[in-house]
Amino acid sequence: MPPTIFGRFAILCAILRQLHLVLSIAASNNELKSLQPTDFFIDQLSACVPVLRLVYNDPRILFYCHFPDQLLAKKATGLLGVAKSAYRIPFNWLESWSTSCADGIVVNSKFTGVMVKRTFPSLLKRTIKVVYPCVDTTLGESEERKKASLWPGKPVLLSINRFERKKDVGLAIKAFAGLTEAEKSGAKLVLAGKSSSFGVTRD
Repeated sequence: MPPTIFGRFAILCAILRQLHLVLSIAASNNELKSLQPTDFFIDQLSACVPVLRLVYNDPRILFYCHFPDQLLAKKATGLLGVAKSAYRIPFNWLESWSTSCADGIVVNSKFTGVMVKRTFPSLLKRTIKVVYPCVDTTLGESEERKKASLWPGKPVLLSINRFERKKDVGLAIKAFAGLTEAEKSGAKLVLAGKSSSFGVTRD
C-alpha cells in the first residue's frame, strides 16, 4: 500500500497499511501469540485498536495520541470543501471510536489533551494523562548543566519541530522579531528539526 494515491488519500492509505500489518501478524504466524504480550502500545494512529481488541483479548492497549488527525487535515473551500468534508466523515468517526476502544490514552502535552477532549466528546469522562517526549532531567540546574550550556547567560528562543507548514516554524521567527532591541541584544534564536521523511500531507 503506497503512502498516497496520486498525492491524495493519505489517511486511507495509512489506515489500510496499519490494518494490513496487524492482520498479517495475527493470521500468518504464531510468534506474537507465543510471546504472550501483556500490553500493546499504539502510537499516533488508532484505527487498529479495535482490531487488536478483537484478535487479542487479554493484553491491555495504550494509545499515545500526538494530535487528533482530523484537526491536521487540510481545509478546502467551495465545492471541493464540501466533498472533502463528506470524505472525512467516516475517518473522523473511526478515529473517535477507535481511540475510545483503548484501555488507556496518553498525549504528548496538556494542550493536546484539551484538544482531544474537545474533538472527541465521548472521551470527556476518560482520564487522559500526559507523557512528555523524553528529555534528560537529571542535570537540573547543576554546575554540570551550566558548563554544558552553549550560550551561558544569554536568553535562547528554541523551536524543535519538523520543518513542515503545519508546524509553523515561522511563528518562532516572528516572536524573535517582536522583541525589543534590548531584548534581542545577545539573544539567540535556534530552529532545529528535520524535514518530513515522506513529504506526505494530510487529506
